[in-house]
Amino acid sequence: MTVTSASGRFLPTRRKALALGLGAAGLLAAPAIVRAEAPYKRALRLQSLNSGEKLTVTYWTDEGYADDALKRVSWFMRDLRTNGVHDVHPGLLDLLWEIDANTRSKNPIYAMSGYRSPETNDWLFRRGNGVDPGSFHMRGMAMDITQDFLDPEEVYRVAKKLGKGGAGFYPTKTPYAHVDIGPPDSWRYPGMPRPGRDEEYDREQAQAEKEAG
Repeated sequence: MTVTSASGRFLPTRRKALALGLGAAGLLAAPAIVRAEAPYKRALRLQSLNSGEKLTVTYWTDEGYADDALKRVSWFMRDLRTNGVHDVHPGLLDLLWEIDANTRSKNPIYAMSGYRSPETNDWLFRRGNGVDPGSFHMRGMAMDITQDFLDPEEVYRVAKKLGKGGAGFYPTKTPYAHVDIGPPDSWRYPGMPRPGRDEEYDREQAQAEKEAG
């Protein structure tokens, strides 16, 4: 059974909470942004730890994804090294929304990295920072985020349990989780994502288009 709040946010049932590894504390805690919103809206609160920018945006209503909101998020997620902008994949926002609904923190989602131009990704890869050369950051399909500074691994645990894409945990000086909507995978740095996930995704998309056509 799925339980919703008055705002329409999906609340984890006891079974779902336990499945997500939240335990009793997670069951009693409210989702991160339960608000007095109508059931037909999905909103995100984002804050960049690098630029300091804040963004609260309703990106989906019962009329579909809001183009203006997607543009605002795409700019928020821009490559801060080059100011390059790439369209954010709406599926990434849905993943962030679902992660946020299943974490205990009331903080916004703190973004550390959004879109990366191929040049930036290659520069980071050559510096040996554990960067995937085929990273979904280059497609607007990934973000590096944190939320609860006292339990920075919670985002990773939730994303891993959801199993809707890639989830990596980086216990660096400022710990964070990588989340993407590529083929499901999980890793803990210095471990790396499964090689060739980008090619695997392209094959899946090509097959889906073939079957649809």
